[in-house]
Amino acid sequence: MKEFLLPKEGFRTVFVIGKGGVGKTTTSASLSVALAKRGYKTLIVSLDPAHNLGDVFMEKLSDRPKELMENLHASELDMEKLIKGYLKHLENNLRNMYRYLTVINLEKYFEVLSYSPGIEEYATLEAIRNILLEGEKWDVIVFDTPPTGLTLRVLALPGISLIWADKLMEIRRKILDRRRMVAKIQGDQKFVVDGQEFVLPKDEEEDPVMKELKKYREEVKFVEDVITDPKRTSVIAVMNPEMLPLYETQRAYESLKKFRVPFNMIVVNKVIEVSREIPEIKVKLEAQKKVLEEVERQFRGVEVVKVPMFPEEPRGLEWLEKLGGMILEG
Repeated sequence: MKEFLLPKEGFRTVFVIGKGGVGKTTTSASLSVALAKRGYKTLIVSLDPAHNLGDVFMEKLSDRPKELMENLHASELDMEKLIKGYLKHLENNLRNMYRYLTVINLEKYFEVLSYSPGIEEYATLEAIRNILLEGEKWDVIVFDTPPTGLTLRVLALPGISLIWADKLMEIRRKILDRRRMVAKIQGDQKFVVDGQEFVLPKDEEEDPVMKELKKYREEVKFVEDVITDPKRTSVIAVMNPEMLPLYETQRAYESLKKFRVPFNMIVVNKVIEVSREIPEIKVKLEAQKKVLEEVERQFRGVEVVKVPMFPEEPRGLEWLEKLGGMILEG
């Protein structure tokens, strides 16, 4: 049994990544079924906006975990709802930080922000954080992820956000230093809004902006600590035995290494196995052989599991348990 997929210290988080159409959802679902069958309390969550998890399980899923069998719950997150919730959270924070600017109509700015580049990544990261905060409810959390590009940006986001938070806190400290200097000469800066007086904060302890930055840094650091801990997080890359998925897996491997996210396994899905020579697919088999040799050569130290092409699409718990056993046991 693959030790890097089992919980050691607290819960285990597994991210299943890969190019669109290679079988991430089937792999995620089958792994979660296999873990549940072995007695691990498992949650599988689809982060992919184009949800297929319910189709694989042949169950209707929502953003609330649904029990599918003993030890197994599943959910599909609503990306539009996540973005709206994330923006509402930001709006409330801004209102609390800048109460003396309530005359500004924040709603119109957030309507535009909902279409801003990167908002989907931040909303997805916030959803992952909320799930990890309740991680102790589970032994294993399996994330069925969006196509590789978006997933890599999400997994890189905690590290990048920590750099931004540190820089913003440094700038904020300089602003507060200037305010204290001005206050020594001119006295406190005061504002009156709707009859209520506000004093512009000068110290970190009373500054709502600095408080929010520190809080945000703690939240991001929590996610960063989990996803970079090899005792708590594993990444499985799914690919077909073709060159384009191989190239994408290589890029994912290099990117995750840069951000210190553990990369543990490659599942080569839909490997064609034949008992006799078939001239019509000879070229296909030769190309497949070349890719499999490249996988073995380039990913030394990474577990590689080959999953054959089945005569039918693996759907339903019985099929998923069989496939999951192949992945878990190798």
